[in-house]
Amino acid sequence: MIFKLLRSKIHKVDNKFIYTVLLLLFILLSSYFIRLIEPETFESYFTSLWWVMTTVTTVGYGDISPVTLAGQIFAMLVVYIVGIGLMGVVIGYIVDGIHEYRRKKEEGKLTFKGSNHYVIINYTKRSKETLEELLKLNENEIVLIDDSLDKIPFKHDRVHFVKGNPALSDTLHQANIVQCHSVLIFASDDVSNYSLADGQTLLIATSIEGLGREENFDVYTIAEIMYEKHISAFKHSKVDEFVTPLQTSAHLIAKSATYNGASELFRQLTSSNYGHDIYSIKKHPSWNTYRDAYNRLLDYGATLLSEGEHLGLAKYADHNIPENAELLIICDEDTYEKIQRDRIV
Repeated sequence: MIFKLLRSKIHKVDNKFIYTVLLLLFILLSSYFIRLIEPETFESYFTSLWWVMTTVTTVGYGDISPVTLAGQIFAMLVVYIVGIGLMGVVIGYIVDGIHEYRRKKEEGKLTFKGSNHYVIINYTKRSKETLEELLKLNENEIVLIDDSLDKIPFKHDRVHFVKGNPALSDTLHQANIVQCHSVLIFASDDVSNYSLADGQTLLIATSIEGLGREENFDVYTIAEIMYEKHISAFKHSKVDEFVTPLQTSAHLIAKSATYNGASELFRQLTSSNYGHDIYSIKKHPSWNTYRDAYNRLLDYGATLLSEGEHLGLAKYADHNIPENAELLIICDEDTYEKIQRDRIV
């Protein structure tokens, strides 16, 4: 009865663990016995441990080795055969473990443990461009969620993949949505009907909001809406920002036809590749009003654009700036870095 119980317990133990323990025991015992056989050659247990380790790992520095017949027989029959064999098995397990980790990571089966990251839902041409832009703009990591892909479509050290339904809490937890910086929901390319695409986006946004209520966390959510009139349906889902690519493109083309050069202006402001860009800064203690901030920034060659989404600052130039205001400015990268160096922000 006792032997059956022991056998059942042994079968449940992972072979990797067993071989690792056997290897460690073998190294310690071999170090003890070789010193016992040749105390003059191996003056300390550390010396014998050094010799065993260099032997079983097939490094073989040759700085120390058995000189007696008994020591050499022990080395050939025990350390060479058993030790190197055990070490090979354990190294094989390590290599397999690394390969398995990489496979699971590529297939989106691992849970992301980081924080302050961006979560991008659905991999489309537009989300790919957004992902590339985010990688240029900051050092935050990015988690991509998509249920239609079999492996990660974008190879980068800071991009992680989660395969699963983004409307399910398990998938959202796998992307560690609780500790993320913000969530960007893109309309799926697999759905050609705008109403159905926006319906899927609404389902995902509602799932995120519901999970936030249940677990008492809040996340900044940006949703891509294919049809502008559907935005009213999203009001109860507490989505923080909406992007309407189709309407935006149509309006931009009309503006460019009316005011030549408008498209180039928007292209510069929405790309980090060239020209001026939009940067975010904090209020400086010496700035009391928006006029103070505008004039000081102008000295550096930067233009105050807005406070968050509020563009009409010209009407409130002499109003006090809130302490936690997020000021958006327009300038080139060199100017922004100069502002940072001079500790204006």
